[in-house]
Amino acid sequence: MLFFAKMYHFMALNVLLAYIPLEISFHFKQVGRRMFLLLGSFWLLFYPNAPYLFTDFFHLERLSIYQGMNQIFGQSLSDWLSFSLLTIGICVYGFLGMATVITVINESFQRNILKKKWQGLLLIVLINFLSSLAIFVGRFDRLHSVHLFTKPVQTIQLIFFDWSVNKVLFVLLLTMMQLILLASIAGLKGLELIE
Repeated sequence: MLFFAKMYHFMALNVLLAYIPLEISFHFKQVGRRMFLLLGSFWLLFYPNAPYLFTDFFHLERLSIYQGMNQIFGQSLSDWLSFSLLTIGICVYGFLGMATVITVINESFQRNILKKKWQGLLLIVLINFLSSLAIFVGRFDRLHSVHLFTKPVQTIQLIFFDWSVNKVLFVLLLTMMQLILLASIAGLKGLELIE
């Protein structure tokens, strides 16, 4: 994206941010319970960057291949390259990042942090709800994960204490979308290639 997408250079940063929870999840098995809780906290701070990628699909409207409602798609190869790079970045890092929720839940059960199935399901819903809140402030208030460190009070206030009807509806919609995507990911994890 950084080198080939002529109009989606910003996606390189978005994909990098979505990779952070994936990288953190690689280290869960190597640490003890306390360090897992610390790593899990950092994971939760950066996790919303993965499902946030799916909101970047609206940038497709900038491509000339989508101009005109009644026209056949354009054949601009550079636009189709941009389309491909955007879609690959969103899907690969969006889905891989979201799959780390399953890793967090499994590790939490193995460490006896969670003991019952309903606790795992409740944690999944809570993670996705918090993620949807973060996506809302990221998309509409233009906050980034780093603002939790540079402007912690304003960021927390904006996330948790500044509500509107649109914010509630958006958060509920995105929470449902994430739950459906996670259910799809969980279903795909059970598939195996036939030899």
